[in-house]
Amino acid sequence: MTPENYLRQYAEPLRPLAEATPGDWRTLLLEPDYYYPPYMELGVGLDGLNRSDLLALLQQILAIEYPQQRLSKGTARTFLETLRRSVDERARLQAEVARLTAVLDDRQADNERMNAALMERQTDLRRLAAELERSRSEAAISANDAATLRANLADLQGSSSWKVTKPLRWFGRLGKAARAPDLP
Repeated sequence: MTPENYLRQYAEPLRPLAEATPGDWRTLLLEPDYYYPPYMELGVGLDGLNRSDLLALLQQILAIEYPQQRLSKGTARTFLETLRRSVDERARLQAEVARLTAVLDDRQADNERMNAALMERQTDLRRLAAELERSRSEAAISANDAATLRANLADLQGSSSWKVTKPLRWFGRLGKAARAPDLP
């Protein structure tokens, strides 16, 4: 018999009591042959049992309907050991969470520091890229100027005046060399 059926059977005679009016005293009386459990003989009521019989009946009910609730000492010890291990494991996991939280905080601080350094390096890189571009444009201008000057020099050296003044330049160099003091 399930506990719900037991309660239903036990409470059924009490239902008229709940529905009774204050002047209806007959509904307050229980039937003289009310009994429990149903397999007991009619005429044996709970009122007629002594204390030891009631205790024996209660033990039978508990043994039949609630065997899963009986705990042995071994089961209790096993439960306590499992509970202790669970508490220890929880404490260990909380310590691990605290350690990992500290590591996470350190990593986040390192990450922020590295992000700041990265931003600084990117700023430097952009500045250096602009400077490189400026230097390249200056180098291109200088190369263009050098090409222009070479072309002008080639034109000058190819001119007739340059060819005519060649002996004069040669004598001028000899005179400068003669006037220069002898260096040891």
